[in-house]
Amino acid sequence: MIVKNYIYNILYQVFAMLVPVITAPYLARVLGASNQGIYSYVNSVTYIISILTLLGIYSYGNRQIAYERDNRSKMSQTFWEIMFLRLILTVVGTLIFFVFAILYKSYTVYFFIYYLYLLAQFIDCTWIFVGLEDMKVAVIKNAITKILSTIGIFLFVKNSNDVGVYLLILGLSVFVSNLLSFTQLRFYVDKPRIKVNNIIVHLRGSLRLFLPMVATLLYLQFGKVMIEYFTRETSQLSYYDNAEKIVTVILTLITALSTVMMPRIANEFSKGNDNKVQDYLIKSAKFSLFLAFPMTFGLIAIAKSLVPWYLGNDFLPVIYGIIIISPIIIAYSLEGVSGRQYFTATNQTRILTLAYTITAIVNLISNIILIPIWGFLGAAVATLMSSFITVVIQYIYMNRQVSMKTLIRSFRNYFFYSGIMFLIVFIISYRMSPTILTTIIQISIGAIVYLLLCIVTKDEIYIEMVRWSKKKIVRKSERK
Repeated sequence: MIVKNYIYNILYQVFAMLVPVITAPYLARVLGASNQGIYSYVNSVTYIISILTLLGIYSYGNRQIAYERDNRSKMSQTFWEIMFLRLILTVVGTLIFFVFAILYKSYTVYFFIYYLYLLAQFIDCTWIFVGLEDMKVAVIKNAITKILSTIGIFLFVKNSNDVGVYLLILGLSVFVSNLLSFTQLRFYVDKPRIKVNNIIVHLRGSLRLFLPMVATLLYLQFGKVMIEYFTRETSQLSYYDNAEKIVTVILTLITALSTVMMPRIANEFSKGNDNKVQDYLIKSAKFSLFLAFPMTFGLIAIAKSLVPWYLGNDFLPVIYGIIIISPIIIAYSLEGVSGRQYFTATNQTRILTLAYTITAIVNLISNIILIPIWGFLGAAVATLMSSFITVVIQYIYMNRQVSMKTLIRSFRNYFFYSGIMFLIVFIISYRMSPTILTTIIQISIGAIVYLLLCIVTKDEIYIEMVRWSKKKIVRKSERK
């Protein structure tokens, strides 16, 4: 079940990133850095408002569903009560959004167009599928919507003046995707039944998760807003956003595991199965590192050849942004295990709040100092520093409850394998031209070298993956 849902969730996350990945080269050349920066700013502000007004209710919702999924009646009531709370928050968020849009006159029109994206966040009900560990419905509907939106971008975004059209297509795609998810609810929950008193209980519960989320928001999204504030150059924001976007696509494959594992860990925790919680946690952490290290070193190795053909020569500064930001793949992978899986599932939000608050303060100070000096690269350095600070704090606390000593060997091995892989890829491709063929060759060589090292050293995660694959093949052949 875990592997199946991990694959589904990877597909879900990949489709969520499908539009920016496929359309990035086209938009970079059609809209240009400055106009892409307008989108980045509007998107960041809208996202901040959605997070601030939703009060951590997405994470709270899928955790509660995981707790109560063995009792359909109770789970159904919880679902509708949380959706009713989201309706109330929709009104509050909408008022804040339009006040901000009107006050910020330079971007008012763009904010109005992008309201569909904000509304989509409020009506989102996919958290119930996450809590139930059933991602199939969400994946299929999201895939269809993303494909249509990609086609829409190529058909209707034709020149640098079409930033509004681009925002409309993106907002509409998310809105339709979330709206379609409601058509499947009848298979999972009963008719609406709400106890008003429970709304306050859910509000308090979501607020406990909201505090760490706010701190996370500060160092993940405010950096973008501060780039625009300090530099007054939307192109700088576009460079940062594109570098982060490329890194995020790689990170998606790993963070999908956290979304899958959190409900499972929460369910086992609610049953008092501490040994299973620890077992899932260690396996999840090792698998995350197995992917994170080669992806980090690999992305740094291919950055110089990737950006010119992918985004164009006008976006060459993105190369340095990718090199600086790439290690957050390792940091976010580790934080996904401690924060998004363990501490969230076991309801230890106090530790998350402490870690993220310290991180946010460091990030804010770093951005204020570094952005005026280095522009978007300063924000990249601040993000990198912040991501590792929160990991260190969380693992200090988690190690007191769950022994993480076995991770040290995995950390050392994957760092070593990835370092060798990086050197070989760098040496072989050093004099190659920055073309798509070069990038494909680099990725192929890197993957082969890394897997060979895992085979020679008999890496436990690699062996476990091979065993799982063989079992699946045998089962399929037996069915035939």
